[in-house]
Order: sequence, then C-alpha cells, then structure tokens
Amino acid sequence: MKIAITDRIKNLGIYQKKFEDLGYEFYFLNSLNEDDYSKEILNQVDAMLVWHAKITEKTINHLHNCKIVIRYGIGYDQVDGESLRRKGIPFANNPSYCVEEVADTTIGMLLAHTRNITRYNNLAREYKDSWQENHLNSWRSSQRTVGLIGLGKIGTATALRLRALNFNVIVYDPYITSSYFKALNLKRVETIQELLNASDIVSLHCPLTNETHGLINEDFLNSMKKDAILINTARGKMLQNLDVVYNHLKNNPDFKVALDVLPEEPPKEHPLIDAWCNGAEWLAERLIINPHNAYFSDAASIDQMGDVYFELVEALSKKKFNNIVN
Repeated sequence: MKIAITDRIKNLGIYQKKFEDLGYEFYFLNSLNEDDYSKEILNQVDAMLVWHAKITEKTINHLHNCKIVIRYGIGYDQVDGESLRRKGIPFANNPSYCVEEVADTTIGMLLAHTRNITRYNNLAREYKDSWQENHLNSWRSSQRTVGLIGLGKIGTATALRLRALNFNVIVYDPYITSSYFKALNLKRVETIQELLNASDIVSLHCPLTNETHGLINEDFLNSMKKDAILINTARGKMLQNLDVVYNHLKNNPDFKVALDVLPEEPPKEHPLIDAWCNGAEWLAERLIINPHNAYFSDAASIDQMGDVYFELVEALSKKKFNNIVN
C-alpha cells in the first residue's frame, strides 16, 4: 500500500515498525502547497494523510487509486470533502484527537479572565505597600453562566469541566439529540440569540462550515452582555474579521476575549494586533491570544499518530471506514 502524507509529518515515530510490518510505503510530500505534489505519486497512492495543507479538486482529480483520505486533526474544512464524495473516496477526520488539551485550554483562558490572573500578574509589578489591597472586579463561578456553541467531543469535555467548577452551563447545538443533553443533564437553548443573551461567557466548539463561517460578527458581539467574555478555541474564520473584535473591545471597556485561533495565521498588521503586541493600556489584558496551540501536548501527538494508524489499517486492510465526514 502506498500512502502520501501532505505536510509536517516527517517520520512515523513509534508506529514506523508497525507500518513497515504491513508493507506500507510512504511518500512525504512535505508541502502546504498542493501545486508541489507529484502527479505521478498522487495517481498511485492508496491513501492520503492530510495535516495543514488545503486539498482541492486540483489534487483530488489525480487520486485515481485512493481508497481514503484522512485528516490528522478534528477540523475538516480545509479538505474538499464534497469533491472526494463525488469521486467515491471516503474522507475521515480524527475526532478523538486533542480533546483534553483544547478543553483544558478553554478552561485556562476562562479562569484567566474571570479571576483576572494575567491582569494581576502585570499590575502587581508596581504594587508596594498596597500589595494585597488592589482588587479588580472578579467573578464567582456559581453565579455565572457559560454558553457553549457546539457539543461535540471537545464541547462535552469542556461542559463537564465547567460543571465540576460549579458554573451554570447552557448549550446550543441543533445537531445533537435531546437524549444526549439529558444524559449529561445539560440545559439546551434553541437559538444562538437566546444563548448570547443569557451567557456571561460564550465559548465556541463547533466545526467551521458555511453555517458558522463569520458567525462572530458585529450583531453577534452586540447581542452579548457588555461585560461578557468570548472564547474561541475552534476555528479562526468563525470571526468575521479582526475589525469587529477591535471595535467591540474599544467600545465596551469591560468586555474580554480569548483566542487560540485567528482569521489569518500568523496575523498581519492590524490595530488590534498592534495594541495586543504593545500592551496598550486601553486593552488592559482584556485580550488573550495563543498561537493556535491548544491542540498540542506530547501525549496528544502520540495519540494522533496512533489514531490515524488505526483508521488507516481499518480502511485499507479491513475495508472498515470510521469517522467519515463526507
């Protein structure tokens, strides 16, 4: 079996021997640009593994022998699953990957804002005799409502952590059954508007689709409470653009935002990015930005390879297809 790997994965780690024993042959394409991929290799491969590359019809049209395309991560927006479907090629994601890591990052960002952890860290450098007497507005978890948009695996893991911390949790997800909500004893809301109106904190855990692309726009933010917190550890393009975040933070001095993902990565010059980089006083640690690393841990990297190994073997050796998204 011949397998193409698009980018970033340059060795198979502890699974190398397992793959060799199965007689699999790997082609490391080592590029984010599909124009670089050898058409000769694409014509031959039995499977393609995708990390950060964008895969369109340009590549798919050359997959004449391919039995499955698998993405190493959870998100599947960067691969043209519909074109694969028309060509009869199953497309699978890796939904169990980095669930704990992203949920933990979400909670970390939430607590950093609700307990003013980063703000105190910076202000305390100037505290002298008044060391313990400088009190910022801080929240008690049991008196606050967190609204989750999306109740997949990461959304569920986040909800369970929030419940353990005694937050009130409400969820919007029209694609999850009522029985699942009941099993978790979570309150379902019927519209995003209802969630935004009721939540002190809003956290996104949904995939990037036509429905969620640009979801966080001016109307979305204006529907939130003036002192609310917005957290996005899902997909950057759910933000319509950085302008809407910049304007909302400027106009609402008690509003806070935490982002692991941005509409464009790495970010280009923008007043919001400049203010964040320069520690602008008006921003006052109300904006946390991480470089799209919520998914990462050493353990997650090992799990990632193992999950894809299992998926690949199931598909090619047993004709059993799991986690198909197209």
